[in-house]
Amino acid sequence: MNTISSEQRNESRLFQGQNSILNGFKAISEETRIRILHILSYADFSVNEIVEILSMGQSSVSRHLRIMSNAGLLSFHREGSLVYYGLRIDTDDFSRELTQLVLSYKEDLPFRENDQRNVNRLLENREKFSRNFFDDLGQNWEEVQEQVLDPKIYRDKIMASLPERSNLVMDLGCGPGSLIPYLLSKSEQVIGLDSSPKMVEISRKEFQGNNRVRIQEAHLEHLPIENGTADSVVASMVLHHVSHPPKMLEEVNRALKLGGTFALVDLVKHNQEFMREKYADLWMGFDPDLLHSWLETFGFELLEEEEIPTQSVFKILFIKAKKKEDIYVRNRN
Repeated sequence: MNTISSEQRNESRLFQGQNSILNGFKAISEETRIRILHILSYADFSVNEIVEILSMGQSSVSRHLRIMSNAGLLSFHREGSLVYYGLRIDTDDFSRELTQLVLSYKEDLPFRENDQRNVNRLLENREKFSRNFFDDLGQNWEEVQEQVLDPKIYRDKIMASLPERSNLVMDLGCGPGSLIPYLLSKSEQVIGLDSSPKMVEISRKEFQGNNRVRIQEAHLEHLPIENGTADSVVASMVLHHVSHPPKMLEEVNRALKLGGTFALVDLVKHNQEFMREKYADLWMGFDPDLLHSWLETFGFELLEEEEIPTQSVFKILFIKAKKKEDIYVRNRN
């Protein structure tokens, strides 16, 4: 029986590492592929969206994406009939360091300004699509939500996950404010944030004169709160409407105090494409392993997880996590 010595294993790992380095350098040794790194630093995009941003043919773009994925620079995931590409954020190896090095010089990249304008336009269109849907929905949101999933199914899980008493809880994607009365039983102050002006208007009327509640219009990838302020953050059925979910998780980390609670409820990955048009879903739920990876990357410790079955084709994923590390302190160091 042949055995592999520790010396041979070390040589194999060294070869693989050298091969990774060579593949990484080869993968960025072309202008278009550097441009792709730049645009994916803002969000994940589908192949068609990358084609639109670069104004290039799909076959050429697909070839570049394949080379970069094989080199470990990119990850990809399927959303129904669409494939989305993004930067690898779940690794600390050479490929991530190489990506960060290239992006640190993005001001000198060719076509940077034009690419960034196209990226901004696409992201604004995503936001507008979702915002217009919720503006039109208005007061009927709770009724429409119950057509798919009754909030009562997961509301108790959210409340049980929060500390008994705290100073400040943030409700991301608060909508008309239906969860806020429950959150007030656990916290002195509640901040409700939503990107829909109509939802903000309705929620403000509901809590007018209540000095324990503040409602504000905001992009959830850019939370209007100082670092380390919130005791808890709740994101209930909102992440699949957010243009760039990892960025929102990064912002949640920034907003929370060390040890603070993050309660996340969303759909488990599904293939029901009608949800895009009917309910303005940008993402078709999330794979639990992907969320685990994102949470770990952005300084969270997973405390509790449960997949909740429903009477529909959908499953609900409940996650309770705590902030164990300030990633801004980590990045500065």
